[in-house]
Amino acid sequence: MKTLSNQKGQFVIETVLLMIVTVGFFIWGTNQLRESKFLGKMIQEPWRKVAGMIESGVWQEAEAARAKHPNTIDRSLTIKPE
Repeated sequence: MKTLSNQKGQFVIETVLLMIVTVGFFIWGTNQLRESKFLGKMIQEPWRKVAGMIESGVWQEAEAARAKHPNTIDRSLTIKPE
């Protein structure tokens, strides 16, 4: 039986196959992340409460926080307070 003395060719073939598998896995993973909109959910969910704090100073969603903004409190200034 004849043995192969040139191992460089096998190394190149295995490296190319590993690169193909790695690139395929990377493409599959990025497609899955795009379809599930993972990053969008990660950013959008916390942003709702942060938007309420920025707009109204209350840790709630912006729509609910608008009613609790300090400027919505009915205040009146008089010279003779009771």
